[in-house]
Parts: sequence; structure tokens; C-alpha cells
Amino acid sequence: MNKLFSTLAVVALSALSLNAQIKEGSITYAMTMEGLPPEQAAMMGDMELKSTFKNGKALSEMSSMMFSNQTLVDEKGMVMLMEQMGNKIAVKQTKEEMEKEEAKQKEKPADPKIEYVNETKMIAGYECKKAIVTTVGKDKKEEKTEMWYCDKFENPNKDGKGRGQSIMKGLNGVPFEYSGGQGGMKFKMVAKEVSIEPVPDSKFELSTEGYKLMTMDELKAMQGGR
Repeated sequence: MNKLFSTLAVVALSALSLNAQIKEGSITYAMTMEGLPPEQAAMMGDMELKSTFKNGKALSEMSSMMFSNQTLVDEKGMVMLMEQMGNKIAVKQTKEEMEKEEAKQKEKPADPKIEYVNETKMIAGYECKKAIVTTVGKDKKEEKTEMWYCDKFENPNKDGKGRGQSIMKGLNGVPFEYSGGQGGMKFKMVAKEVSIEPVPDSKFELSTEGYKLMTMDELKAMQGGR
């Protein structure tokens, strides 16, 4: 279960690349997972991920029948709230702590290779273009990911910084459909709803009350060092 917990946390962090030229709004994804035991798949049920953004602030909210995750990133740092089967965990990092964590990584991922393909399709009312992103894993094997992205949204994660976000490095837009995963578990996200309505500032206020506060190192240790 810790592997699943870790995978979903990385997905939530990856979704924070949705702050864009349209400075305010939200994108909601339908999310499916493969590689889960049948009983876990039944318990998860339908999954949804919503990313809300406004002037440099980004909030990712993931929900399912057995797991929920809220991750806020702004100019100050990050707050992550996780709840799984009654266990409530919070992780807070300042911007400086996030930068130190990135700097101490022993093996930094190689830059992804992006092949832009002359194909388009409509997703959630937006024209999206196709790209094949090739990454190299820790086992030195190449993995190709098909991405459908919308270039009407600027990709602020074009520098690839942030846990779980290196696959976005250099992409000329925001992914509206893509897949990924860890180990034997794979996920697929497809945008199903896009809103550019005003977002109240209160949306970006997360309280850690009632949650067990942990450091990122403690969370990784709990998840087996991932």
C-alpha cells in the first residue's frame, strides 16, 4: 500500500505544472490506474484530480474512495495533506528546503527527449497536440510517453524542477492527457473539464490541524525510501 501511496503523491505533485498563460482557473482530470490487485482496484473506485491555479499559486486535489491528497505550492514553499484509510499526514517545506532537497539528489534525471508529432485532437474543448517524450530511468532503460498537450497554456515547469516533474521539462504547453507510473503501477490522466472562472484566495489556504506533521525525509522513509 505504501507503493500506491507514493505513486499517487508523485502524480499530485506532477499535476502542479498547470499554472499557465491563463492566470486563473482549474483543470479537472479523470484518472485511471493499472497494475493494482483486483481488490485494491475495486476499493479505489473512480479517481479524479483537480488542479487550481492563480497568479503563481497552484493547488492539486486528488480524490478516490480510499485516498485523498491536497498539495499547495506557492512562492513560500509547499504544503501537502494526505489521508489514507483514516491516517492523516501533513508535510510542509519552505522554498529553501525544496531547493536543498533537489540539490542533494545523487542521481539527477537526464533531460527528456521530446518529439513533436503533427497530430491534434480535442480534449475538454481545447485543441491539443501530440508529443512523444522519452525519459531514461534509474535502470538506464528508455521509456516513451505519449502526451497530448495544449500550447495555449504556458508550461511553468519547463525547467523540470520539482519532485515527479522532470518529465515536463521543455514541453511547449500543459499536458491534457498522459500516462506514467512507478514500478508495476501505471496511471493515465485525461482532462475532462477546464474552467477559467475567478478563484477566491481562500481556496489556497490549507490547514494542517488534525494531521500528523512529518518531514519529507520521514515520509520517504515511511514509503520505503522513494
